[in-house]
Amino acid sequence: MNRVFHYFAGFLVRPGRTAEEIARDPRGVWAGFWWALLFFLAYAITVLIYYLLGHQPVSRPFLPIPLESWYLVQTFTTIPVGLAGATTYTGLVYLMCRAAGGRGSYEATFGSQMFTTIVPWIFFTLLPELILAPFLIAAGHTAMLWPEWIEVIRQFVAPIGWVLTISTIALNRIHALQWWKTLPFTIIALVPMAGIMAVFIR
Repeated sequence: MNRVFHYFAGFLVRPGRTAEEIARDPRGVWAGFWWALLFFLAYAITVLIYYLLGHQPVSRPFLPIPLESWYLVQTFTTIPVGLAGATTYTGLVYLMCRAAGGRGSYEATFGSQMFTTIVPWIFFTLLPELILAPFLIAAGHTAMLWPEWIEVIRQFVAPIGWVLTISTIALNRIHALQWWKTLPFTIIALVPMAGIMAVFIR
């Protein structure tokens, strides 16, 4: 577990060097897996709290699940759906990097990308929704207290920009490809992952 938090700190401050380090680590793929599992477990706990507080999704889900039961169902689907989305992303970005002449392994790609795609969401999504949102829900609020444009930045603009930046850097180091090649790969690979999350996670 120390290795997991070592890489978490590394991708915060020096993503390029940390990507090279995880690529040399035979247990780096497992560090990435455990990091993803911890994140989705924490998110499952978050939505369970929402359910116990009687909260319902603000936007109507795509699936025909009653709103009052949505967060109970999501408590049990968050981990498998999250891991499925993450595996889809890493598989696609790995195949595109290899097709472009990249030399990195799938293990290094998976290990690094689990950190680069999740670290930003820790700060912009998980922590506010785990620590702040339950108090707001208990007080009768259905949304965060700040303006809608700030919420758009919190949920989408800032984390996605951060994800693209450090994912591109990590793939550049692992696959020895120019950043202008790896950047579009990350964008393309994130689309099906985002689609999976949009259907199952609120």
